[in-house]
Amino acid sequence: MKNPIYSAIAAVTMDGKIATHARQFTNWTSKEDKDFLHKLLDRSDVVVVGHNTYKTAKKPLDKRNCIVMTRSVSKIVQKNSKLVFLNPTRENLDKFIRRMGYRRVAILGGAQTYTYFLEKNLIDEIYLTIEPLVFGRGMSMFESAKVLRRYFKLVSVKRLNKKGSLVVHYKA
Repeated sequence: MKNPIYSAIAAVTMDGKIATHARQFTNWTSKEDKDFLHKLLDRSDVVVVGHNTYKTAKKPLDKRNCIVMTRSVSKIVQKNSKLVFLNPTRENLDKFIRRMGYRRVAILGGAQTYTYFLEKNLIDEIYLTIEPLVFGRGMSMFESAKVLRRYFKLVSVKRLNKKGSLVVHYKA
């Protein structure tokens, strides 16, 4: 069996922030970014999010296969046919994804989730929408206690709209 392809998908401001706080919904991103995101998600077998991201975007995530990373469960909890809660400190997330046969994995955040995948060296590609907006403060996509150095190669840059929203695609 082939290895799953892990794609981190995020929208950031020009100053590199994914949100001003942990529960902020991405209502600040452009319509074009949302359209692009949905196309990527339609090609994915499963979406992986952290618990805060899940609580923030529960309704749109309910129609997709979804793994919620959370420390609030001690074992894998199958909530319904599409929703699983998993504690990554107790279960090997990559092994679970392989066991389920998922081939294309969309990582949607938040910062702890993106950081987990980066620290485990499980990000094969990053789709980053840069919106022409500045928050001035807030949460970065990656917030590791460790010094990490992971290099990615630019694949493409696509302009999404007249405002200047860009999608930048990188591969590991």
